[in-house]
Amino acid sequence: MSKKFGLILAGGQGTRFWPWSTEEFPKQFLEIVGEEPLITQTYNRLSTFIPKDNIFVVADIRYLGHIMDAIPGFRQRNFITEPCPKNTAPSLILSNIYLSKIDPDANLLVVPSDHYIPDTEIFASQMSDALDFADNKFIVTCGIKPETPHTGYGYIKFNPDTVTKTNNTEFTDALEFKEKPDLELAEKYLKDGNYYWNSGMFIYKLSHFKEFLGDYSPYYFIQYTELLKVFHHKLSFYELFTEIKPESIDYALMEKLPEVKMFKAQFTWNDLGAWSTVYDLNPKNPDKNVTRGKQNIFINTKNSMIFSSIDKPVAVIGLDNIAVINTQNGVLVADFNQIQRVKEVIAELNNKEENQPGYDEPAS
Repeated sequence: MSKKFGLILAGGQGTRFWPWSTEEFPKQFLEIVGEEPLITQTYNRLSTFIPKDNIFVVADIRYLGHIMDAIPGFRQRNFITEPCPKNTAPSLILSNIYLSKIDPDANLLVVPSDHYIPDTEIFASQMSDALDFADNKFIVTCGIKPETPHTGYGYIKFNPDTVTKTNNTEFTDALEFKEKPDLELAEKYLKDGNYYWNSGMFIYKLSHFKEFLGDYSPYYFIQYTELLKVFHHKLSFYELFTEIKPESIDYALMEKLPEVKMFKAQFTWNDLGAWSTVYDLNPKNPDKNVTRGKQNIFINTKNSMIFSSIDKPVAVIGLDNIAVINTQNGVLVADFNQIQRVKEVIAELNNKEENQPGYDEPAS
């Protein structure tokens, strides 16, 4: 069996792509960019250099059907059931326990399910080098060269003078993981040149991961140990997992870990974090409009997008920099400069649902 494993994190709920993406059918199962769902693109990308038998997906059980539909031939034994959403640290602990039962000496590549990376060959080459490098006792991460002073990404500070090369990829010391900065600090990072965006992709040996938790993250090491004891007792495992503190792997481990190496991505990368990225990545007409749908009409409109999954006409007249998202789940109309505020819509909808009278409290 190959010593290379791949793990796709597919538990995200994709709320920033409401109303097309919903908690029941989130963005990783949608054709946000391209002709295939994002998770299908992710799986196919990994399968060019990792055997399909060694590619696993971790997510809530309610997404298993969507995964089977999106990845033809995917076997259920390669699905790791997450009892409930707990962020990436508990998810990786769960996955590490599961995969270590198969081969504790395997080297693992962890990737989100919803990134857009069209340069498959370059990605495969660099990630293969990183998987080889993971034989050393490091967690390897991928840094993305910042193009703008982006405030929506975490950053990695690295030392450009420490270079170790494996095959064609150079690895440097990662010095610090930085939280999402304000604009002034992001501009400083861009100017300094030794801060890259944190891609959220990690490479490590399964046995090393547990050791790192023991050395630098005592709380999660205890959780790992306790979960391992009851791994074959589903109810006990479920009860323990639901009590774990939710936290990202960045906070739980990476920020504390000195044994981190970073390589610079040579491939195109986009994390598809908002509707504005869909506009950026799709072809545009002469008025710089983007259209997805069969009956969309632009009149005296520019720099805008109509995205419709319903077979009814949608028209936009006399507007600029506007997104119109029309789906069976709802309609969103927003200025692109404020489209990130869709999270406020989700909060408002959730609030209204919580305040609806229940069956035991009939409306008066």
